Amino acid sequence: MTEPIVFDRYDDVIAALADASLVPPPAADGPPGGVAWLRARVARFGSGEVHARRRALVEADLASLDPGALRRAAATGCASDVRLRVVRALAAQLGLAEPEAVARDVVLVARAYFADAPDDPEADAAVARLLPAMGCGEAGAEQEDPGQEGAGGEDTGQEGAGRESAGREGAGQERAANRIGLLVQACEATAALVEHARRGTGLEAALRDDPPVRMMRRVAARDTAVAGVALPAGTPVLLDLVAAQEPDREPLTFGASPRICPGRAHALAIAGGILHGASALGEESR
Repeated sequence: MTEPIVFDRYDDVIAALADASLVPPPAADGPPGGVAWLRARVARFGSGEVHARRRALVEADLASLDPGALRRAAATGCASDVRLRVVRALAAQLGLAEPEAVARDVVLVARAYFADAPDDPEADAAVARLLPAMGCGEAGAEQEDPGQEGAGGEDTGQEGAGRESAGREGAGQERAANRIGLLVQACEATAALVEHARRGTGLEAALRDDPPVRMMRRVAARDTAVAGVALPAGTPVLLDLVAAQEPDREPLTFGASPRICPGRAHALAIAGGILHGASALGEESR
């Protein structure tokens, strides 16, 4: 296995994130309605046109949510598992039925979602329950290969097959998958942000010094270079966000353009509600 190239300087990380040739490691497809199937259909693991289309679905959901209402929703309840509070607040504000049940299933999915080769029957069953609960129309998931962009630079069909797959499975199915992806990613990252803020000196310090995501992975889809370092097609890359952070620059917690996390305001609102209650957040959360 090729050793990854590590970038741990702020400007180098920004340059790597801006390089369209460096993409997230593609997710392998799996049986319909399971975790692998879900990973192959969300914006997080896509690139190019497929990523843009799926990201637009996530952004549309986020645009419908008022951060103030999210903060108030997150401030209620006393679940000891912060992940349940995070997901319940989002699910309720998205208008999903049975937010508590959705939150329990999202937590199950989250434990397998970030594995390259997920193998968790309980998590697969949770995905199957969540799909019809997302309120996006069709609940069935047909087996289709969404295609992937090859790490060696060859076009293995992510763009064309992604469009074809979306058509056959239905737009509602793709919306549902990306809504689940939104909930799963918020579940883990926002809950970790809350826990890190509690053990340190607040949200601002956690964002800078102890972020929930400490590393980002990329792979060169075609030959490229960052900071004078040649990256042949197929080269794995690690971006060390903690080492790269500089005191007077924007925290790298939410990434950088063009794939900066679209849910920054929402995550901070939920974290603030859990940490401080429904009142206006203090300076540390801004």
